[in-house]
Amino acid sequence: MPILSKPSAAAKTSLYYITAGSLLGIWSGIWYWYMRQHPPTSDVPYFFCWGFLLTGVTLLVIGFALGRISRAARDAELPPEEVTAAAAQAEQTAAARAPIMAPMNPAMPMMGNGMMPNAPVAQPIAGNPIVAPVQAPSPRGR
Repeated sequence: MPILSKPSAAAKTSLYYITAGSLLGIWSGIWYWYMRQHPPTSDVPYFFCWGFLLTGVTLLVIGFALGRISRAARDAELPPEEVTAAAAQAEQTAAARAPIMAPMNPAMPMMGNGMMPNAPVAQPIAGNPIVAPVQAPSPRGR
C-alpha cells in the first residue's frame, strides 16, 4: 500500500528552513560588517539589517526544531504492527494473483518482422491482372 511507504515531507521542509536561515544570517552579518566600516546617515539600514539577521536566526531555530520533531514523530506516522503485517500479506496475495501475460500461441513464435514461420504467402488472383488506367488524349491538342 502506498500510504505505508510515503515518507514525511518534514525533513525536506526542515532543510529549506535551515538553508534560508543560514543564508539570511550570513548576508545580514556581511551587511552589518559593511555598515560598521561605512556608517550610514540614518538608522533605517540598521533596522533592516537587524530584522533580516533575526529572521534568519528564527528560520534556523524553526528548521532545527522541525527536524527534531520529525525524527521523534517518525514512529507515530507508522501504523500499528498488526496493520503493517496485514498490509504486507495483502500485497503478497495480490502479487500471487497477478495476471500472467503470455504470448497468443507459444507453440508458433513470431518472427522479427511480425510474420509467423512457415505461414502461406498470399498470391495474386490469376484472372484479374492489375492494369494502369489509360488516359484519353486532350481535346485541345496539347
